[in-house]
Amino acid sequence: MGKHFYIILFLFGASVCSAQTADTLYLNYYVQPPFSTMENEKPTGIEMDIVHEYTAWLKATKKMDVILKYNSFTDFDLFYNATKKGAKNTIGLGAITVTTERAKEVDFTTPYLKNVAFCITNGNAPDIRTKTPAELTKTLGSMTALTILNSSMSKYVSEIKKNYIHDLKIIDKTSQVKILDEIAKNVLYFGYVDALEFWFYLKSNPQKFLKMQKVLNQSKEELAFMMPKGCPHKVLFNEFFSGPAGFKNNRGYRAILEKYVGSYMTQNLAIN
Repeated sequence: MGKHFYIILFLFGASVCSAQTADTLYLNYYVQPPFSTMENEKPTGIEMDIVHEYTAWLKATKKMDVILKYNSFTDFDLFYNATKKGAKNTIGLGAITVTTERAKEVDFTTPYLKNVAFCITNGNAPDIRTKTPAELTKTLGSMTALTILNSSMSKYVSEIKKNYIHDLKIIDKTSQVKILDEIAKNVLYFGYVDALEFWFYLKSNPQKFLKMQKVLNQSKEELAFMMPKGCPHKVLFNEFFSGPAGFKNNRGYRAILEKYVGSYMTQNLAIN
């Protein structure tokens, strides 16, 4: 009888350990405010807050009590590869643009944010009111476009060159900050930068005189969480975020965005 008792106790303990392992959610995050970071050893940022809402939903709706394990990365390639090869219960938080190439290697959740690109000119440049060949040629024809090689921004500049200004001059820069620095100094430069990059730049450089040419803004890309192929959290997160009572329609979603980037940027970036 004592022997049987210890066997039962052993099996019960093994099942508890197994359940704890299955309910652990590994959060790989690429350190990048305002998306994901740690402040005073506390997780913070848009992505962190959304995932915390997701785990609260799991507990309330699916009766899953998830244990979070955080792994930080400051190198994007290391973060990407670690998540791609990670355990099945792994989610990657890194302001990741969804692309067909990446989707061959990893799974993506439904998008949680638009990745809007702003067309920026010097503040003294004329306003572009309509996206017509005549107006674009008149305003941008004598300018030089600044961009980053092989980026989504370079694709948008190439579209302007192909469709409107065939002799457009283009100069490659190594960062979006350098693009904005050059445009602020020269009225004959323009370029595309990510909306949040522009927002943070203005916060750090309020004296810089820059202008957004709204009719040329691009919103073709979206950001999502990534995970290893076959991760069960893809289906669960999609239900949480985009289901009939999805979080994207909840006031809490926009409250998170407004907390970090303000109401104007929220209007531009929120998934509808």
